[in-house]
Amino acid sequence: MILYHTTPDSPAIEISVEGKITDHELREVIERLRGDLEQSGKTRVLERIEHFSGIEPKALWTDMTLGVTVARKVTRAAVVADAGWIRASTHLARFFTKAEVKAFHVSELEQARAWINA
Repeated sequence: MILYHTTPDSPAIEISVEGKITDHELREVIERLRGDLEQSGKTRVLERIEHFSGIEPKALWTDMTLGVTVARKVTRAAVVADAGWIRASTHLARFFTKAEVKAFHVSELEQARAWINA
């Protein structure tokens, strides 16, 4: 499941991921993010990932072909995750975006929000 949230007074978009990512959900989020970036200029993303159980192969391809283009427009990204391997892998983002990326544990959600909005 993927949830997408914006706040009018915040320059950031929050995306929550739980469980398995489907291609359909990912496509919806990418299109919404693309639209928000074009309309509001919001260029920061806080991605909260909990209980991650995988990604459909088709969704992985969608992320690589559509998601990377959108990711290049992001200037700052906070990854908030319960799994250490997800936080540790955030350094791989440098291959797909020029955004400043920082990882946080789920217990540090408020610190991540403060950082993304600074």
